[in-house]
Amino acid sequence: MSLRLALVFIVAALLLSGFGASFGRTLIEMPAWRYVGVQTWAEFSRAADLGNGKIIYPLEGIGGMLLTAAAAIAFRLSPNRPLMVAIPVYAAALMYVAVLLCTTQAAPIMLSLPRLGGDPVALRKAFDGFNRWGNVRAVFVALGYCADLWALVALLRVSSGHSGKPSQAQP
Repeated sequence: MSLRLALVFIVAALLLSGFGASFGRTLIEMPAWRYVGVQTWAEFSRAADLGNGKIIYPLEGIGGMLLTAAAAIAFRLSPNRPLMVAIPVYAAALMYVAVLLCTTQAAPIMLSLPRLGGDPVALRKAFDGFNRWGNVRAVFVALGYCADLWALVALLRVSSGHSGKPSQAQP
C-alpha cells in the first residue's frame, strides 16, 4: 500500500514541480531582462513575482517539495523498499530540499525590490543576486525532477512485478 501511495505522491509532485518554469526563467527570462535592463526587470517583478507570484510560486515550490517528501516517507513506511526505488525517491527529496534552501537566498532579494525604489546600483545588485541563486536553484530543480521521473519508472517497474533482475529460464 505505501508503495502505491509513494507513486501517487511522485506523480503529483511531477505535475506541480514547475521544471519548465524554472528553466524558462533561467534560460529565457533572465537573459532577456539583462538586455532590457534592471529597472524594467524590477517593475515587472514587483507586479508579477510580488503580485500573483507571492501565492503561486510558494504553492508550487513548497507543494512540490512536500509531495516529494511525502513520497519518501510513504516509501520508507512500506514493508517493501527495493533499492532501485530507494535511490531516486530519496535523491528527489534531497534535491527539493536543496531547491528550498536556494530559495531562502533568492526570495529575500525579490522581496527587497519595493524598498530599493529606482536605485540602479541596488537594482543591479539585486538582479545579479537573484539571477545567481535562480541558476543554482534551476540545477536542483532539474535534478529533482529527473530523480522523480526515475522514481516513477522504478515504482512502476516494481508495481508491475519487474524487479530489474534478469529472469531465469524455467526448465
